[in-house]
Amino acid sequence: MSVELGHPIRNLRDAMETVAVEHALPGVSVSIRRNGCEIFADSFGACDADGLRPVSTDTMFGVASVTKFLTATLIMLARHHKRVKLSDPVSRFYPDLKCAYDGKICIRHLLSHSGGFPGLPFRHRTTRVEHSNGVAPILTPSALVQGINGLDFEMLGSPGDRLSYSNESYCLLGGIIEDLYHCSYADAAEKLVFQPLQMKSSSIGASIMRQRPNVAQPLIRIDAALQPCGFWDAPLLDPAGGLSASTRDMARLISILAGDTEVLGADAIRDMTAHCLPVASRPVSGARYGLGLEVTDLDAHHTLAWHTGQRPGISSFVGHVMQQRLSVAFATNVADAPASTIGHQIIAYMLKEDLEPGSCVWPPQAKQVKDNQLEWFCGRFGSLEMGEFSIRLDQGRLLLDMQTAQHKFRFDGPCSGTVGGQTFCFLYDDETAAVRQPAAALALDLRVLPRLGAARRQS
Repeated sequence: MSVELGHPIRNLRDAMETVAVEHALPGVSVSIRRNGCEIFADSFGACDADGLRPVSTDTMFGVASVTKFLTATLIMLARHHKRVKLSDPVSRFYPDLKCAYDGKICIRHLLSHSGGFPGLPFRHRTTRVEHSNGVAPILTPSALVQGINGLDFEMLGSPGDRLSYSNESYCLLGGIIEDLYHCSYADAAEKLVFQPLQMKSSSIGASIMRQRPNVAQPLIRIDAALQPCGFWDAPLLDPAGGLSASTRDMARLISILAGDTEVLGADAIRDMTAHCLPVASRPVSGARYGLGLEVTDLDAHHTLAWHTGQRPGISSFVGHVMQQRLSVAFATNVADAPASTIGHQIIAYMLKEDLEPGSCVWPPQAKQVKDNQLEWFCGRFGSLEMGEFSIRLDQGRLLLDMQTAQHKFRFDGPCSGTVGGQTFCFLYDDETAAVRQPAAALALDLRVLPRLGAARRQS
């Protein structure tokens, strides 16, 4: 927060109102729990573009990829019930999936985004409406398997070698959950998580949201005005991003990492947060991704387990500081709000007497480093999911050209730093060759984007 504040709880409302104004957020909700009890819940702004329906602390927001923590929790519950092992091959459930024929891709790899999948295009083909080219939408895991089998792509590496964010992995996990519990993903979530945690303002899928009375309308900015964009009706992607919940329920969900509920035991919590892969784009060695959540060492004494959600009309954050048993949930109903930044600000504000100064800033602060090898970073990078990004030099500045924006790279090391509010690192197949030849890939936030050659493979 940009102003000096006093007692955390007494002045947090003023701080959040400042954030809402600073980032032009239409509706905001925040919930904080500590030691299993709610210590703060407040809301600001409106649920709709016209500003007629105020947000309350029980207003439901779409939370997008925060859903992945819920999916990971359901898998860990299935393990507790001895229905599955994290080492079980994916081929047990999808014997027709060609890239998993050899049995090397396991459940653990899907949970940690380390199955080796590059960015695949299927989130663009999963809505219920038919696409303009007449291609039927992909609505089930079996149809997804057929789609993957029919796609020409190269795996990023062997399972477990490298983290690269994969929505398709969580779609496959959703099918596994349905197979294990012989019910829909939504029913499994309701019975196994929502009811035990008393998450009464939570649901799965767009069709249910239309029936709920207290829902924040997803909004986007068009010509400086807010317009509704609707909930994304893509049932295949429900396990990757279909959760809608109040921030009170979001805080209840992430607070199971405190270990004081019957939903997750100590062994499950340990495995979700301890068996982690490094995040290549992050500038600190303590940044890693576990099973359904990211884990960051804020300083020597504080570990943050967290996740964000971002989609048109949706920006959300959940975080749990393990040692302090502090859980934070934030949500707003507009696209591209800096949810990670705001979530870290709330945590830094709540723990400002305990944290080392500057240890909970997002994105990490980077200073421009003079580098005579910037030309090695130029070129085209991308994936079938993200499209192509062009990186070029302009008067000594390295620039990232995206579809709707241009961003300047800021380096805090020879190959890493921040760009457009995200962390990045240029990757090399041979680390000893770094900055002496063209980079092989760009790690941007949680995704790895390979360098694209003259001819790009198409589906």
